[in-house]
Amino acid sequence: MDKQAVTHGEFHRISLDTLRGLMRENKISAQLAESLLQYWRKRLDDAKDALYSEYIEYYLFFEAMHGLFLGLYIFDLQTNSVRHSYGIFPTLSASVFKTIDSLPDTSTRSVAFEHGGHELRLHNLHCGFGNQNFLIAVLSVEGYDLSPHLKRLRYVFERYYLPSSFSRDERVALLFSETETVIGDLIRPALAQGLPVTFTYLYFESTSKYVGLAGENFAKELLQELQKDIHRILKDTDNSIILSPREILIVSLNCDKSIMQNRFASAYFHAQSLLMAFQVNFYTAIKPVTDLGALWGEITGNIAYKRKLT
Repeated sequence: MDKQAVTHGEFHRISLDTLRGLMRENKISAQLAESLLQYWRKRLDDAKDALYSEYIEYYLFFEAMHGLFLGLYIFDLQTNSVRHSYGIFPTLSASVFKTIDSLPDTSTRSVAFEHGGHELRLHNLHCGFGNQNFLIAVLSVEGYDLSPHLKRLRYVFERYYLPSSFSRDERVALLFSETETVIGDLIRPALAQGLPVTFTYLYFESTSKYVGLAGENFAKELLQELQKDIHRILKDTDNSIILSPREILIVSLNCDKSIMQNRFASAYFHAQSLLMAFQVNFYTAIKPVTDLGALWGEITGNIAYKRKLT
């Protein structure tokens, strides 16, 4: 197996240490490991692959890589179709669905699954909101704890498809662990010097309707254009971070909340000729921050739970 990490640009550098560890413990065969590596490289090397043009494909693919999923299948229960599929067993979707559908207890979250002489583990979880219902199924090797990866996968998927369905507990965690690191590096020096740091959290109307009307590329371009438009009222010392398809966080160093409130007092934002509705919350930190997650409720003002923007 190649000793180098699988990379995609500077953001996604995925270590192969966990995969090597599973091989040393004989939890995954050399055949399955090599098939997984070949699958990843084939998709990453194809410039025309959907992960480079479709917003959600990009995120789900890398979640599958991070979790070492042998197979990931997302079923739309309303249309009885496979919405997304990843991994080295693309033909097993029907068998996977049948296995889960035949479980006598719907609370069962994982079962043994055998294929081609390989003893695997099939995990499943349901999510939905209103008339949207999805089944997420993951194939993995036996003896590998997938719980943190499954939690993160569900979070990423729901942030895209079900923007109105998040629970308070799920929203405490940031979308990417790298985000907390980036923000920490930005604010730490200023706070150490006793300078205030203000967070401006913007929560926009859902872009999911534009995905259905004009496709995922349009929604992605809309979000990127929206971020650029926000910079009209920002200073060079302000940093903006896209947290999700409807959330943007602005981090302003040596800046008090009142300054940002004045800037946004009569602000409006547009993208792709659309005027975007939004809500905003301001929070100023004056002491060193050791746990950004603990402050997340104050930073966001829990806007998503108070009044829905459709």
